[in-house]
Amino acid sequence: MHTIQSYLTTRRDNFLLLRIIAALMVIYGHSFVLARDVGTTDVFLGNGWPFYSGDIAVMMFFVISGFMVSGSYLARANLTEFMTARLLRIVPAFLFVLMVCALVIGPLLTSLDTQDYFSSADVRRYITRNLAFSSDMAWTLPGVFADHRMASVNGSLWTLPAEMRMYLLVAALGVFGLLRNWRFGTLALLALVVAGVMNPRLLPVHAEWLRLGAFFCAGILAQLHKDRIEVRHDVMLALGVLTYISYNTQSFVWLLGVSIAYFCFWFAYRTPHLQLGKLGDPSYGIYLWGWPVQQMMVAAFPGITPMPNFLASALVAIVLGIVSWHVIERPALSLKGRVGRVVEYAKARRAGFAKGVKKQ
Repeated sequence: MHTIQSYLTTRRDNFLLLRIIAALMVIYGHSFVLARDVGTTDVFLGNGWPFYSGDIAVMMFFVISGFMVSGSYLARANLTEFMTARLLRIVPAFLFVLMVCALVIGPLLTSLDTQDYFSSADVRRYITRNLAFSSDMAWTLPGVFADHRMASVNGSLWTLPAEMRMYLLVAALGVFGLLRNWRFGTLALLALVVAGVMNPRLLPVHAEWLRLGAFFCAGILAQLHKDRIEVRHDVMLALGVLTYISYNTQSFVWLLGVSIAYFCFWFAYRTPHLQLGKLGDPSYGIYLWGWPVQQMMVAAFPGITPMPNFLASALVAIVLGIVSWHVIERPALSLKGRVGRVVEYAKARRAGFAKGVKKQ
């Protein structure tokens, strides 16, 4: 049997490699909108796909995230520990990128005087509004990249507020016991997907996040049915063929979505395992740094074309991603145990205090 559960027991997969590839796909796709326009386009769009490489990469990110994050809740079954782990995974590296962009890159590259730059409320707002994971994010800094094709300092950040909402979804499913009951959990997730398709206004999420939410739910469903879903070469091939022959039909986008979701697990479990442990997990850092690095490449070399922009930016982003993991992300994650002990101590203190009051 080649079920997901059977592979989970081996603790060997290529999810890390797939996340790194996805992060690089995002940089590749963005190079065609940030670098000088020379009439070339993303390979997927050029071959008639409805999505560009960055879209496909983000879909894969959310499938993997839904699978792993729901598994994380099941491993802990503690809401406080779960949310602490999620915040420590996302916020520290995100905050660091925001601060470096606003307080270092911004004043170096702005067209304004340094004093005028720092006196602008937009500098502070860039950090605070984005750190609030609002759907109304701050995209620009005063006088920074204003003459580029796109003035956004980091256009990749739009998925992070959606990711945080998905964590809340997992928390809600976990609190109500739906992650441990595959029948009710499946019904709840399918109801959310149907609501998103039939009447998106029923769901408290931004319209652009609905597609991401569907892929995240696909990852959760894989977790719920991990002992039933088989990861097979013939199924992957069949899905690919069905998707190809359905081109120009209404079913194409749906089959493509299913194929992308299944591909994540096929790639993770049925391709030769590569040992990338020494790198840590640079994928999040690559994703966070890709766009700002690409913009700085354009600032340094105004005539740079898409492929040189992609190759140079990818190399720099990989280095920054590795540094981010070892200097920021891994140390932050090491705090999970300490935070958990503090929480347990506080609970014990409260329980002891309540017991003492009751005796009196």
